[in-house]
Amino acid sequence: MLTTTKEMLKRAREERYAVAAVNTQGGTYDIIRAVCMAAQELRSPVILAHYLSTGAYSGHDWFYETARWMAEKVDVPVAIHLDHGDTVEHCLECLDLGFTSIMYDGSALPLEENASNTNRVIAACHGRGVPVEAEIGQIGRLDADGNQAGSAHAADPAQVLEYLRLCRPDFLAVGIGNAHGFYKAKPDIRLEVLEEIRRHTEIPFVLHGCTGMDEDMIRRAIGYGVAKINFGTQVRHNYMTYLREGCAMDLQDHAWKLSAYAEERLRGDIRDIIRLAGSEGKAG
Repeated sequence: MLTTTKEMLKRAREERYAVAAVNTQGGTYDIIRAVCMAAQELRSPVILAHYLSTGAYSGHDWFYETARWMAEKVDVPVAIHLDHGDTVEHCLECLDLGFTSIMYDGSALPLEENASNTNRVIAACHGRGVPVEAEIGQIGRLDADGNQAGSAHAADPAQVLEYLRLCRPDFLAVGIGNAHGFYKAKPDIRLEVLEEIRRHTEIPFVLHGCTGMDEDMIRRAIGYGVAKINFGTQVRHNYMTYLREGCAMDLQDHAWKLSAYAEERLRGDIRDIIRLAGSEGKAG
């Protein structure tokens, strides 16, 4: 059933678990189906996430309509989320399409400008009952070899608190040394940043770049108030691996059989992510 992230993440923070958000590669049906069916099997809330870049081929409306259709086929909470909206205008575009959760990422901007833009997104989204995720402290991006391809730094807790004085998003992604992509080496994740901020605010945190992160580190982060964990790279990589496996089994003669094989394999991976988040059985 289609819902927003507001209540699901509020409950997650209060009960010390997280909800998994999975990048669906621009609305790939096999991935969307795997996420929703795994959530249905484990009675878990779940978030279908979308990057603007991955919608360049399929269209943001395609993603939304496919995600909405699949969400209505299950009876567990499913939210449709824009991840890393880079401008106020792009956030409002996805809000108009019907997205039930919006992230504005102004982390590369000066703090005051980031907060000002976030407030514009909050005003528009809250007017329609849609929650907003924001970001401070840039989350890095890794290339195919696991090397840093963009800037990243752990947020200064004092700046985070100043940011929260200037604006009040519903959820906050805080850069703590995490990055998108496959880690080449063990990342220097600074959980003490979350620990310090948690002393002053109850806002639910979001942990990006979970692919390849130590699972114990993710569980510890959840203990510090992370209520949403994001997965994309590993899911995408595994999906392509399963498609290649299906081709090797001569399933390529029937596209639907190839998709069904990949979806079934991927569904098992999503179940593992849901269990790691601790959200199994939390749909009720």
